[in-house]
Amino acid sequence: MSNTRSISLLVSDVDRTLLTHDYVLPERVVEAIGRLKEKGVKVVLASARSPEALRPYAERLGLTSLAACFNGGWIGDLRSGVSLASTTINRGEGLGAMRMAAELGLNALWYGHDRVYALSTNAVVEHEVKITGESLAIVDTFDDLPGEPGKIMCVRTDPNDDAAFNALQEKLSGSLCLVRSHWRLLEINPPGVSKRVAIEFLSKHLGMRRDVCAAAGDAENDLEMLRWAQVALTVGNAIDEIKSFAAFTGPSCDEGGIAVAVDWLNNRLN
Repeated sequence: MSNTRSISLLVSDVDRTLLTHDYVLPERVVEAIGRLKEKGVKVVLASARSPEALRPYAERLGLTSLAACFNGGWIGDLRSGVSLASTTINRGEGLGAMRMAAELGLNALWYGHDRVYALSTNAVVEHEVKITGESLAIVDTFDDLPGEPGKIMCVRTDPNDDAAFNALQEKLSGSLCLVRSHWRLLEINPPGVSKRVAIEFLSKHLGMRRDVCAAAGDAENDLEMLRWAQVALTVGNAIDEIKSFAAFTGPSCDEGGIAVAVDWLNNRLN
């Protein structure tokens, strides 16, 4: 089992790790994170969400001063909006990805810093925006999409149909970072962006060695971050690959299971 006694940093995913499947942050999770902070452990959120969508949960947890958003594409202070590191998708590559997603019948969302853009709206698009509480803007053409996105997110509705996601990954993986955060979601990120890169950046920024870093997560986009960390924590709803090597697997996120994992870690600290 990985050494847990000297952990000084926990980098945690948010959706379906800290939050339930219904996007509720259980009080027992808030309390467990609070106990870990009282022990002197620095806790940082790392999410596929935008800064705007992550902020309400970070505020409740008292973790607004440093966070990683867009799968690590933006790292900074959620209160001030000041970034330590930020990268975006090249506009031409982003527009190409949006067009390809549309041709494949996927709903594709273009993420600015404080707004989400789409070519049309429907129940699927409205559901995703409602989940995160972000502002949605509809544009008439691809060329009307503004600037360069922090990420592009593609949404499917059939859990058994991998064809469109597979096609995007095969076509775009040479120039962009594509990773699945849920069976219905394919995240398209700038090249070199991942939560593993984010936890490395955070550890160096905070002056902490790899062997004092822990991570928590449940999905494919958390996988390499968890492998990099000295201690990996997860929940019962995580993908099997993560559960196969995690130091501790708590109950499902719907039971606030990460609180059990965090307390397990806390009880083993020096």
